[in-house]
Amino acid sequence: MRRGAAALLCAGLVVLGSPWVADSLMELPPDEPVPALVSRVLLSVRWDLSPGPEEWEQSYSLAGRTFLVTVVLGLLLLAPRVLGGVRARVRWAAALGLAIALSLVASVLSWLTLLTQDGSTWVLGLGPEQVFLNVLVDGLLFGLLLGLVLAAVAAARPGSSAPAPGRAALPFAPNLVRERSRQMRLSVLSSSAGLPGGVVAGGSVPGDATRYLCALTHLDPAFARRVVDGVLADELGAVAPSPGVDLVPVVRHALAARRRHAALSRRLAAVWCLIGVLGPLWLFFAAFAFRALGAAPARSARRGRAAPADLWSARGSELPDVRTTLRGLIGPAAALLVTGVVLGLGLSALPLPGFLAWLAGGYLGGVPPLLAVVAGGVLAFRVLLRDEEELDARLRAGLLRDTFDPRSAPLPWPDPHLASRVEAVAEAQHGNVTVYSGFDPYVGWGSRDSQWAFSVPLLPASPGEAVDPFDAWDVVERLRARLAETAGAAGAVLKDRVFLAGTELEGHADLLPDLLRAPGSRLAPDAVRDIARTPAGPARHCLTAHFPLWGGEVVPSHLLHVSVADRTLHLRCERYVLAPVRRDAHEIDLRGGVPPELFRGTLLVRALRRTGGIPGGAVGAFLDHAFEGRRRARRLDRDRGAAVTDPAFDRGARLSIRELGQGGEYLNHFQRADAQEALASLDRHTLAAVRDFLDDHGVSTEDFRSQAQTILNHGVLQTGGVSVVGNQAVGQGAQAQAGTANAQAPGPGPGPRTGPGAGPAGGAPRG
Repeated sequence: MRRGAAALLCAGLVVLGSPWVADSLMELPPDEPVPALVSRVLLSVRWDLSPGPEEWEQSYSLAGRTFLVTVVLGLLLLAPRVLGGVRARVRWAAALGLAIALSLVASVLSWLTLLTQDGSTWVLGLGPEQVFLNVLVDGLLFGLLLGLVLAAVAAARPGSSAPAPGRAALPFAPNLVRERSRQMRLSVLSSSAGLPGGVVAGGSVPGDATRYLCALTHLDPAFARRVVDGVLADELGAVAPSPGVDLVPVVRHALAARRRHAALSRRLAAVWCLIGVLGPLWLFFAAFAFRALGAAPARSARRGRAAPADLWSARGSELPDVRTTLRGLIGPAAALLVTGVVLGLGLSALPLPGFLAWLAGGYLGGVPPLLAVVAGGVLAFRVLLRDEEELDARLRAGLLRDTFDPRSAPLPWPDPHLASRVEAVAEAQHGNVTVYSGFDPYVGWGSRDSQWAFSVPLLPASPGEAVDPFDAWDVVERLRARLAETAGAAGAVLKDRVFLAGTELEGHADLLPDLLRAPGSRLAPDAVRDIARTPAGPARHCLTAHFPLWGGEVVPSHLLHVSVADRTLHLRCERYVLAPVRRDAHEIDLRGGVPPELFRGTLLVRALRRTGGIPGGAVGAFLDHAFEGRRRARRLDRDRGAAVTDPAFDRGARLSIRELGQGGEYLNHFQRADAQEALASLDRHTLAAVRDFLDDHGVSTEDFRSQAQTILNHGVLQTGGVSVVGNQAVGQGAQAQAGTANAQAPGPGPGPRTGPGAGPAGGAPRG
């Protein structure tokens, strides 16, 4: 919730409590229940700078101003912090808890204000106890209505759109450039999240990308859930390739992380149920209290953060100061305890029947539910601290760079379905077929960097000579041999791969022998060769080449498609780049540089911060794990029923684990430079191999050399009209201006082009 929205809500309260609005609303018929309720609520915030001459009118006007000022200040100070980062599904609960707590505190202060007015509180024949009860009930009613309004305002705030499942939602863009000041600011901000360091390094040895993804399954429950539900539980779907990563240890660690998360959710849900048994409505107060205490470490870190002028002098971040964090808890804990005591006394003073007294926790002075909240917070903190310690021990024992062994990953659950899917993941890594879902076939290869294409007419090099006949497979073999000789020595991995849509498997018995199983991931070499020679159907062949750089974190790839038709050679190249794994996964390397005894303070601060998220996630996570098996079985039954009856049932891979784990930025400037260098090397060797092949077969290369030179110099092939790349215009009479994407040229309209963002048809006319 933004501060502007909180300020508008406060302004509305001031207007609502003004004598002009309040008096007109309070003139409604008092015999009806709704007008009577409105009158009681408005009486709490009614203010009047010139009240009547009666002493009780002046006293109640002063009490109303006290109530209004307290609520307004509380909303301005607490609402943006409490509701700013809470998840949408629990935002309404946090809004109700905050509004009720503020109203109770304001009610107590307004009652104390009445007591100081020379005994005027019983001028109307009411004693102090009865006045306190009336003020408290009015405050509770006002807090309930204010909470509903606050929840509606908070729900309407603009939030960050969650990425939809699939490749198109990945946040990484290959041309993403981070300014150095932005990097430093992110580094300082990351230290406030309890990280032992803000600036992280990229991978350096083979297997680092696999190790980071394994660590991410333990550090991020949402990532582990997506891996299990999106890949392992999708028993009729194909598995996307993951260049530079061994997926088997990743999925096995994801299953182990899910087991740990399930056990943790059961313990935290038990703590939550303890509070609910002794006073269900106190769950709102507990949610507010846990949230406030969990935010204390972040406030302490913000106070110790470097000022904007000192950003360039901040070269790292220290471990969290535990003493400073604990001192920062004293004030909020004391305030919350006093609020709980006042809330318990006020609820106990209400004449509620037995069931309502239990529901509101208004019995025995509110002591039992208040003790349950305190005990629940302590127990939850101990559970989370133990989880942090166990996680730290597991990460240090098996996921540091010097202790990581992919073969020692935890064994999967004794579930035959999941075990078979782990085997399918292992087979897909060595397969040569990608069965994709949707429009884009290149799932698993990262984000598109650019593309280029050309078409060369097969004309003889000299008049009167004939062109040696060849087909697409002959070109592919020459390209493979040339790239294996040159780029292969530098670490490139070459493979023939067939891409086929998941809705086009009918008639491919070699890939789908059983309708109730996932499609296969391997075709015989003869079948691959036939597809490359006759690319007329939905299956297309590509010669893939990728470089696992920086420990597999940065993977630039070439996907070359070759076809020969109508005496024309067509070649299209798709260039993709896999970005580094998310920044938070690199925390595993930071743990290795800190001894466990020194890192314990960081674990304590993290456990405290995680305690603030219990109200929103404990019960939901418990229910998610409890019904996981039933949800998976229901999904499998539904998919099997559709697979038998629907010939266009989509069996393609929808989720790539490697793409799911990639971040939105390079961690080192030279990671992007190395990726571009590798792609440029593949471009040159590919074009040189095609040129030599055409020369050997007596094909005129004049047109080819012109197109190749354009591709190498500009990354764009132009055969007519005008194309603009950045602030460069290509074409006869072209003009371009920096900062605009418009170009003007005389003559006919624009013709086809290739390059970043161009279509797959290529630039030269076919045939």
